[in-house]
Amino acid sequence: MTKRVIELFENVDYPYTCAIVNNQRMGFLDEVEEPKSAELLSVEWGEGRRTYERTLTFLALIAVKKINQNFKIIIKHSLGDALYGEIIGSFEEGAVSRIKENILSLINENKNISKIELTKETAIQRLERENRFDDINVLKYLSKDTIPLYHLDNSFVYFAGPLLPRTGMAKVFDIVPYSKGFLILLPKKDNFKEISEVPKVGRLFEAIDESEIWLKKLEISNVGEINKSIINGKISNIIKIQEALHEKKISDIADMISKSNARLILIAGPSSSGKTTFAKKLEIQLRVNGLKPFIISTDNYFIDRDKTPKLEDGTIDYDCFDAINHTLLKSQLEKLLKGEEVEIPKYNFPTGRGEHWRKLRLDNKGILIVEGIHSLNPALTSNIKEENKFKIYVSALTQINIDNINRIPTRDTRLIRRIVRDNHFRGISASDTIKNWPTVIKAEEKYIFPYQENANVMFNSTLVYELAVLRNYAEVPLRAIDYKEKEYGEALRLLNFLSHILPLITEEVPPTSILREFIGKSSFKY
Repeated sequence: MTKRVIELFENVDYPYTCAIVNNQRMGFLDEVEEPKSAELLSVEWGEGRRTYERTLTFLALIAVKKINQNFKIIIKHSLGDALYGEIIGSFEEGAVSRIKENILSLINENKNISKIELTKETAIQRLERENRFDDINVLKYLSKDTIPLYHLDNSFVYFAGPLLPRTGMAKVFDIVPYSKGFLILLPKKDNFKEISEVPKVGRLFEAIDESEIWLKKLEISNVGEINKSIINGKISNIIKIQEALHEKKISDIADMISKSNARLILIAGPSSSGKTTFAKKLEIQLRVNGLKPFIISTDNYFIDRDKTPKLEDGTIDYDCFDAINHTLLKSQLEKLLKGEEVEIPKYNFPTGRGEHWRKLRLDNKGILIVEGIHSLNPALTSNIKEENKFKIYVSALTQINIDNINRIPTRDTRLIRRIVRDNHFRGISASDTIKNWPTVIKAEEKYIFPYQENANVMFNSTLVYELAVLRNYAEVPLRAIDYKEKEYGEALRLLNFLSHILPLITEEVPPTSILREFIGKSSFKY
């Protein structure tokens, strides 16, 4: 006999949003047979938080329709602990306040949200009546016989993951006007009883706006349109234009540097953002401008492994600031900019020790490129004048989503990149990469994200077509994770996410593409 997951627990309410049952992530409305283990997930992290985001998105969609049946919303990006969205339709001033009132009304009524499984044909017919053609464009390429739709107040919507079973379980949120749309403010990650603040992300938002301009040039707005371009053969031209946009942006950055007084280029960004390839591509553009750049990786300044700080569980913490010999690096950067000669080290990863590498002195056209997660930390260059520094933040900001309301988290793109690279080049299983991912995220939030707004410019390394390519490399290592492993549930989630995107062969990916850093056959040496 099957049971709904919510029936496995007594009096479930906020902050719990979904569960892990038999080592699989499941929504409270899902059905399970013979549950052997069950653990609640909260709004603070991972799928628990994503479930809460999806539910608030659904409520916002219903709230907008109560104002006007022809209006829709599009959820574009996450900004800190908030979701940024826009309204499709002509809204008067005060519309966001009206949306909030309608959401609060839905929450106070504590209505049931239902989930129904329909054949693909029937689901598409339902969605046609809802004019949800962005959903349909994705589902018609999805290789599933049945499609789950969520239902509330005569609205049927497709979501790529679970929702809460009752509107009244969405207790902590706010919605405020922002830029051309609105922000849905989520609970704080470290205190689920409090609403997060409006994020200060001016540079980040500029990068997002630029990505939207790129999408218009590519004539792509969601995964359904990528799939269509793969089917009709237009993807080849999209790849060429996307790569050209990357090259042009890097060329523009090189021009900005060449016109400045900067002799120290600082490049930082989170894991798997493509910092290394970006640095190499920037080096080429600077040489075109007549400069003589030299790349220094902060990874070569790791202290000896036996002296490296450790995390609470005893594993080595390579991500903390004290894992690198920042005193030596800081001193050498200052000496190089004064025209002095220094001996650059190289870290030997197999032995876990630093070694002498090469001597370096900059001439009058010499310029330093420092690449690494700590490069924008002010402590590293505090004695160097700001006018002599040019700071670049590289991130993989999601350019497209599955559809108007099913968002692709930026972290998912980076996680898939890392799974592919670790498996392909480092012999690290997908299970181990997933296991280590929470530690990576904590380090990013502590050592990288606080300094991103200090950058002179941001570069979005995401390629609109990359997930179609990465799917070919990610599926096998993800499927290799055994159902008994703790990481099995996350593997299933990622596989479900990738199933929305048609696979694409790699022949047309240029050898200089940032994507080659992860899938191989790059013309750059790493």
